[in-house]
Amino acid sequence: MKLFYLGPENTYSHSAAKKSATAITPPPELVPRLPLETVVSSLVLSGSEPALALVPYYNYLEGLVQETLDLIYENEIYIVGSQRLPVRLCLGGFSPEAPEAVYSHPKALAQCSQYLHKHFPDIPLITTASTTAAAEKVAASGSGMAIASQAALETNGIPILAEDIGNTKYGVSNFTDFFLVSKKSQPLSPPESHLTMVAITPHVDRIGLLQDILLQIAYFDINLAKIHSRPAIDRVENAGDEPQMFYLEMVCGQNQERFTRCVDTLQYKFSQPGGLDAVRVLGSYPPLYKSL
Repeated sequence: MKLFYLGPENTYSHSAAKKSATAITPPPELVPRLPLETVVSSLVLSGSEPALALVPYYNYLEGLVQETLDLIYENEIYIVGSQRLPVRLCLGGFSPEAPEAVYSHPKALAQCSQYLHKHFPDIPLITTASTTAAAEKVAASGSGMAIASQAALETNGIPILAEDIGNTKYGVSNFTDFFLVSKKSQPLSPPESHLTMVAITPHVDRIGLLQDILLQIAYFDINLAKIHSRPAIDRVENAGDEPQMFYLEMVCGQNQERFTRCVDTLQYKFSQPGGLDAVRVLGSYPPLYKSL
């Protein structure tokens, strides 16, 4: 089995892939891909060969990775597992007294904005394709500084100048949640206490629409962990100029009776006759604060 992840090596996606692989039997071969769309397309094009892909879903400081949910929806693949990884970004480099620039992935630069503003307010911030690419660039030039994981800096022989420099929010350190996705809908772990991601595209638009959806979910005694909205991906008739769709993370397994009854009701209320279904189940997985 292959496990595709957002490369290169020594990124946080790589660390999450290694952590996830320890819970999969037999252990998969880790295959880096770049960019995120290629990670998903590699899974889709893997044919009959068993394969999974690991994709970032949510960062505590930077929020939702919208592209991930959209790629899952558009490619009709399924979330089957989850992983949470603490993010402990480090600063490494040469000549910290007179640095020419700080290099890193744009998300990492944003996640360390407080430290950078305090210590290097006038130094150029230059974006790279990944945190590992930033470390490789600094190592090759022998100058500048990079924000990356400890592993990426040490692998490239870069002195670590400061550890765990990421922002904190409300006293909580940063972390990233990842999804394991598959071409099959069978979850990797037993179904107890699962979360389920659902995409809802109402084929109408009116005042109180979202409230009506949430009331249906509450009627079946289902709690929500997260809700995200975006312009509808599918073509929607009779829903105004800017039809919306919603990604709902439900605290419920996809095989539970109350969940299937809830989905059936939402389909009945919001599907368009002769058109696309209003509800698509994107998969079930254990709570994100637990490992596989």
